[in-house]
Amino acid sequence: MKSNPFKIQEGSVGDAKVAGFVSDRDSGNYLDLEAAGKSQYLGKFFDSRRSVNLSMVFLFLLLTLFIRAVYLQVIRGDNFRNIAEGNRIRSDIIPSNRGLIYDRFGNLLVKNESYFFLYLTSDLLPEDELTKEKLFDDLANVLKINKDEIKERINTNNVNGEVLIYENLEYEQAIQLMIMSEDNLSIKVTHEPRRQYFAELGLSHILGYLGAVTEDDLEDGKYQSHDRLGKSGIELIYEDVLKGRDGIRHVEVDALYRDKNIVSMTEPIDGSDIVLTIDAQAQKKLAEIMDDNSVRYNKPKMAAVVLDAKDGGVLAMNSLPTFDNNIFTTVLNQDDYQKIISDPNAPLLNRAMSGTYPLGSIFKTVVGSAALEEGLINASFTVRSTGGVTVGNNFFPDWRPGGHGLTNIYWAIADSVNTFFYSIGGGNNQWLNVGLGVDKMMDYAKKFGLGKETGIDLNMESAGFLPSKEWKEKTYGERWYLGDTYNLSIGQGYLLATPLQAAVLMSYFANNGQVYQPHLIRQTEEDKIIEDFDPQLALTNIISSDNLNIIRQGLRETVARGTAQSLQSVPVKVAAKTGTAQFNNNKSPHSWLAAFAPYDDAKIVITVMVEEGGDIGLAVTIAREFMEWYFSQ
Repeated sequence: MKSNPFKIQEGSVGDAKVAGFVSDRDSGNYLDLEAAGKSQYLGKFFDSRRSVNLSMVFLFLLLTLFIRAVYLQVIRGDNFRNIAEGNRIRSDIIPSNRGLIYDRFGNLLVKNESYFFLYLTSDLLPEDELTKEKLFDDLANVLKINKDEIKERINTNNVNGEVLIYENLEYEQAIQLMIMSEDNLSIKVTHEPRRQYFAELGLSHILGYLGAVTEDDLEDGKYQSHDRLGKSGIELIYEDVLKGRDGIRHVEVDALYRDKNIVSMTEPIDGSDIVLTIDAQAQKKLAEIMDDNSVRYNKPKMAAVVLDAKDGGVLAMNSLPTFDNNIFTTVLNQDDYQKIISDPNAPLLNRAMSGTYPLGSIFKTVVGSAALEEGLINASFTVRSTGGVTVGNNFFPDWRPGGHGLTNIYWAIADSVNTFFYSIGGGNNQWLNVGLGVDKMMDYAKKFGLGKETGIDLNMESAGFLPSKEWKEKTYGERWYLGDTYNLSIGQGYLLATPLQAAVLMSYFANNGQVYQPHLIRQTEEDKIIEDFDPQLALTNIISSDNLNIIRQGLRETVARGTAQSLQSVPVKVAAKTGTAQFNNNKSPHSWLAAFAPYDDAKIVITVMVEEGGDIGLAVTIAREFMEWYFSQ
């Protein structure tokens, strides 16, 4: 058995090294600490101070992790949740329709027309350069443009990863691109509304146009990156009324960005419609008459305003040359735009309210009113016109070389007698020692609304200009001369006004001393509530009714026997004032006419100004043709 290796040994321990071991006494559990201390140390690895520091570090790390967890889960939780949702939810904007614009009779002045648009999502473009280049080649072939244009638009117009590549796609192009989008998710074809203007109405300056949003517009949160908003005219002034509210569609997509189902949708709200004071037929006729005469007489620059004499509403307003505001409705064609802005005749300028010109003899109504009201003259006061007035070495002529004969205020207005107004404006030793003077004339000019904006609801209105002695001394370093006063008294020299201001001035005499602020808005519709515009009284009680009737009679005699006798062909009685205004010795003077009709109960006031129209009465011709048509309807 001793040789059997698998037998468990019993009895005493055979190993001498553990001799004397007795299990009941726990032999081997005793440690001689005294002996151990002689050769080694048994105790803490760190002292108390180090343990505290280590614990503080450990607690700081735990606190940092806790704060970070709170920040991520509580403070930024919604944001990260949205990002996570964005990985499977796509938000599509549903464009709203812009409000429509109507004339006073309900005729449509602008409409919305839907176009196809091509967008590229830059984040979804192929990563492989060869595949990306092939995509650009295919798009360029469909769009018939150079692929470098596509790359440039991606580089310059990349907003939130989505880039507008092309507007106003043809139907066949849109279908091709839709088919391509099935295999390339970066391609997106939409159907969106854009403005369509009626060019034949000549409303470009009034309605204005839409343009792309700027970074400042995007900061407000009211616009999307590819929206269009009003940049001029009615489109700008009533932007908040016309603009609708876009809808939004949340679509669940799969890992390949393909639509699965609609999660939620908010319907768009269309903009509110507005009604203007414009008479579309009158506007169209005025534009046709001006175009015809512009071509016939080779006078490309002119303006006309037709106001409702009762309340100041603009019935028609046109400025030549004009422009096609439809070029701004889609991606701006730079060639067309450059052609417009490089035109020396400045087609973007609304001459009717932004162009300023010497007012010419139209201003004689102001000077005559001032002289009557100040008691300087009366209806019996006369001056004998013999051809002009000499002051020192300077001669100030009448327009008739032989003069106009014995002249009172009626004939002075009717035949536009310069000598009469030289005398009451600056004085004349023969008939009137002391005239009104520049200060008094300018005081009355301000009362009649000159030298300040009329307040019409359009942008870029000019205030015109009223000179003074102080202004001339400061600007030219010389004093104000009597000759300056003479020139001012017939509307020449430094005085500047707009055709719209001239129409407001004539409205005072047309409406028996009451003028309402010119305006274009007639009705607005907000939240399905239609509100009528309340005209604001602008001018009243400038001169007495007796003096007002004297000027009115002089304006009537202008047509009956004076400088505007051709207006007798109009079916109703017309009162008017003609004018020619010198502005450059080497160029023809501007041609003016301001009139109202019918004389006894005025319905309209019309002002026409033809730049360099000369003395052939072109402004009278245009006004006559319009009033013949208007009062025969």
